[in-house]
Amino acid sequence: MRNAECGINEVPLLESRESQAADAWHAVTAPGGYEWWYFDAEDVARDIYVAGILLDGFVFHPGYLRAYSRYLKHPTRHRPPVARDYPCAYFVVYERGKIAHQFMTQYPPGALLAAKDRPDVQIGPNRFWREDGTLRLKLTGTPWILTGMGPKTLTGQRLEGDFTLVPRSAETVHERTFLSRAMTGAEHRWVIANPLCDVQGSIRVTGVGQDAPPAKEIRFTGRGYHDHNYGTGPLGPGLARWIWGRVLLDDRVVTFHYARPRDPALSDEIHLVEANAAGVRDTPVATVTADWSKKTPLLLAYPAELRFDDVLCLSSPRVIDSAPFYMRLVYDVIFNGEKGTCLCEVAYPHRLLWPVLGRMIEMSIEIRNPKPE
Repeated sequence: MRNAECGINEVPLLESRESQAADAWHAVTAPGGYEWWYFDAEDVARDIYVAGILLDGFVFHPGYLRAYSRYLKHPTRHRPPVARDYPCAYFVVYERGKIAHQFMTQYPPGALLAAKDRPDVQIGPNRFWREDGTLRLKLTGTPWILTGMGPKTLTGQRLEGDFTLVPRSAETVHERTFLSRAMTGAEHRWVIANPLCDVQGSIRVTGVGQDAPPAKEIRFTGRGYHDHNYGTGPLGPGLARWIWGRVLLDDRVVTFHYARPRDPALSDEIHLVEANAAGVRDTPVATVTADWSKKTPLLLAYPAELRFDDVLCLSSPRVIDSAPFYMRLVYDVIFNGEKGTCLCEVAYPHRLLWPVLGRMIEMSIEIRNPKPE
C-alpha cells in the first residue's frame, strides 16, 4: 500500500482479521503510525475508575507529531519518525470524580517487545499478556501532579497496578475501520477484543526518602473493557473533535466513536457497536444530536447531552479529567431503555501542535534512560 501524499510504503492492512491474532502486535512501520492496547475498569459502588494504555508510538505525543510534520515538509532532510521511536506506558486512577494518581512514561526507541501471534506486549516493567484465557496487566511508573508551575514528576514515588481480567464470554475478536482515510489521510483499525471482563487487582503507591508519603494500596474489584487500535498515520490532522465511549451493562457492552471532520465537505463519522456473548454487531445510526454548551476551564467544549437516534442517550456529564487537548467524563446513559453509566473521552487533537501547549504536555512525560529494567 502506498501513501499518495508522500509516496511512503505502509504496513499492509486487511479489511478484516477475525482471529485471536488481531489482538497481537502488527509491527506498524509507516511514518507517523501507531499501535496501542487500551484497558479500563470501574468499581461504580466505590466510584473508582482506572485506565491503562501500552503504546507503540504514542499517537498524541507532541514531539512525535512535530517530527512527523517536519518529515512531511522536508522528507529528504529528516528521518521518518515511526512508532518504535515513541514507546510509552500510561496509567491513571480516579477516585470520587478526580485524578488520584497517574503516570506517563516514555521508553527508549525499540523498547517495546511483543508477539505477532498472540497478545503479549511489554515495555520496560509494563506488560499485557494472555494466560490460560485470562488477561493479565501490570503497570509501573513514576506519578506526576499538576502544579502552578506546570506538571511535576514525583521522582520519589512509584505507582503500580496489577490486574487480572476474566472475559465474560468466549473470545470474539472483531476488527474494523474506525476513522476513514478520507478524513485522516491514513488507515485506522479498531480491534474490539475483550469488551466485558470481570476485574480483580491492586493499585499501590510507594515512596522512598524522608518526605515520601505513607505507602497506599487499593484493592480493586469491578468490571473492565479492553480494545486495541493501530494505524498508519496520526489521528489528528483531519479531526475537528472526536468523542469515544463505552457502557458496561450486565451482559453486554455498548461502545461508540463519533468524529467531526475539519473539512466541511466531509460528513461526520459514527460507529455504534453492541457486544455480548453472541458476538459483536453494528447498530445503525442516522443522526447524532449534541448540545455542546458545556466547557472546561481550558475552554474545551463537551456535550451536555448526546443522542444517537433514539437508541442511546448520554446526559448529566461529570468531568473527571481535564487536559489541554482532551477530557475524560462519566455520563448517565439510557440504551434501549436500559440505564447505565458511560466512561467517555472527548479529544481535540489539533491542539497538540500548538507550541507552548505541546511543550507543557511533554513536561508530564517521564523519560526513561536506556537502562535494563
